[in-house]
Amino acid sequence: MRKILFIFFSSFLMAGCWDQNQLKDTRLVNGISFDTAEEPDKILGTVRAINVRSAGGGKFEVQDEFYFSENETVGQLEMDLQNKVSGRMNAGKAFIIIVGEEMAKTKGINSLLEPIIRSTRGYISSRIIICEGKGNDILSLKQNESPIVFEVDNLLLGGAKESYIPTETTFTVWNKITDNSIDVILPFIKKDNQNNLRLAGSALFKSDKFTGKTLTIGQTALLLTLRGDNKSRTKVIIESAELSQALTLAIENSKIKTDVVKENGKVTCHIKADLQARILSYYDGESPMNIKHLNKLSSKELTRKVKELTKILVEANSDALGIAKELSTKYPESWNPETWKHEYQQVEFKPEVNVEILGTYNLH
Repeated sequence: MRKILFIFFSSFLMAGCWDQNQLKDTRLVNGISFDTAEEPDKILGTVRAINVRSAGGGKFEVQDEFYFSENETVGQLEMDLQNKVSGRMNAGKAFIIIVGEEMAKTKGINSLLEPIIRSTRGYISSRIIICEGKGNDILSLKQNESPIVFEVDNLLLGGAKESYIPTETTFTVWNKITDNSIDVILPFIKKDNQNNLRLAGSALFKSDKFTGKTLTIGQTALLLTLRGDNKSRTKVIIESAELSQALTLAIENSKIKTDVVKENGKVTCHIKADLQARILSYYDGESPMNIKHLNKLSSKELTRKVKELTKILVEANSDALGIAKELSTKYPESWNPETWKHEYQQVEFKPEVNVEILGTYNLH
């Protein structure tokens, strides 16, 4: 296995985060994955770690390593992995946790997160990802090159910056799962036939289990906008037979109003979204359209997209918009969390999106 020198270790030493005794003969786990094992009662746990060895004279030798184990609980996995290596294995800074889709669907993520949350060494700022197939297959990529964990981290940072994916951590996910007022969505990644990773969108959850349903990048960005979770200018694409090419908008301001009404046992959710946006990409030299007409087209198309999005949420039985929270607050006397599990799939969503284009370089 090729040895790799990571420059960031010098910054750790200068910042006082680590001293030579801490680094000596230590394996710093930077990525963990959990999958279903061949035996149904066991978990396949995999770690990607950086092995730091003293080379004398205050210098260090750094090597990327890969370990896996099968056991019944996360605690047993940790003990087994520690016993497989010499020196100390430090999982306190594992900033990526990848859960295979089958594991997330059948066993959920609650039992995986609890030991991390309860542990004094747990890193509650770790980011959790769901992957197509097994997480083990992701972590084992490029074993002779730089750690694949950094590649995954860059995908997440880019997606979060563009408001394409939620910025959840171990701590925030745990809080939402235990609160039961809103279902989480987590980043979803895939690898292609050339073993290149890509951010594919988000995985929809019901409580702590993956529903098996996913949202595309565009649908996730729209959902985050409706929840008020977008951190930057969210990009949306408008397609219409009236347009010669797709229109790309960047949402600069959004005002979202959600009103949940319960009448005669039927729940209706009215969503009104007023969006201000700027055109990023569109040009039609033959028959240019005015802003007023583009506003109308964009409003119609985004209303259709929200209807499509809410239909997916209902089919997945995933309350990612947090309707339960508003319903339980507005109608506490009739709120029943047990019956809500079935009632949610009868909720009718009535969205209305109004777009105001603030300006463009091409149209006036």
